[in-house]
Amino acid sequence: MLLTVSSVLAPLLIGVALGDLLQGLPINSAQNYTGSFWDLLQPYGLFTGVTLVLICALHGATFLSLRTTGDMHERSRALARRIAPATAAVVVGFAIWTHVAHSDTFFLNPVELLAILAVLAAFWLVYEDRDGFAFAATTVTMASAIVAIFVGLYPNVMVSSTSAANNLTAYNTASPAYPLKVMSVVAIILLPVVLVYQTWTYYVFRRRVSAAEFQPQAPSAAPAPSGAAVHSPDGAQPSASGPA
Repeated sequence: MLLTVSSVLAPLLIGVALGDLLQGLPINSAQNYTGSFWDLLQPYGLFTGVTLVLICALHGATFLSLRTTGDMHERSRALARRIAPATAAVVVGFAIWTHVAHSDTFFLNPVELLAILAVLAAFWLVYEDRDGFAFAATTVTMASAIVAIFVGLYPNVMVSSTSAANNLTAYNTASPAYPLKVMSVVAIILLPVVLVYQTWTYYVFRRRVSAAEFQPQAPSAAPAPSGAAVHSPDGAQPSASGPA
């Protein structure tokens, strides 16, 4: 129960936080937050949180259907089919809301368009029982939805709803040059290691898992001891087994 609740709260709270960054929070000229707890629960932020929860749920369902067999496989596919329509509708609404509220152009930008196309592809692939491609499509959906927030946010880091002059930007919140250089070197070295590790883990766990693998195995019959009598099925006299 706790695992389920925490699995829902994690994407929900991350989505609320990311949505609030883009929508704006009350920040004064000293770059301090001046609002209350309820100011964090804005409609756009809550909608972003619900969007991430649904994307993660569909992502998890497609992963289970990709990695399991038997009853669990069928249940995962059925769950994905139930979640897919709501996820597609919410992601389309999220992309349109993000564009209308935080862009001056008429047409969707490439990242927002990619999020919509990816979730529609996931919706179609789930009903076609293409588990691997559906899982990949939900991965693209999740990544593009989050990237769309930062595309709309740049060059801001956090928008101030009090005054645009109080916005936290990539320039007035950046670290000095030396720490940035150190972090860049660390990222260049460690990022390939992380990518290789993630690729290796997916390769190791590439095989489907069945429920039979977790059932206790029946004990095997013990071999007859040397010299024990062996009974013939035709009623013949037992003979002693052992070296002649």
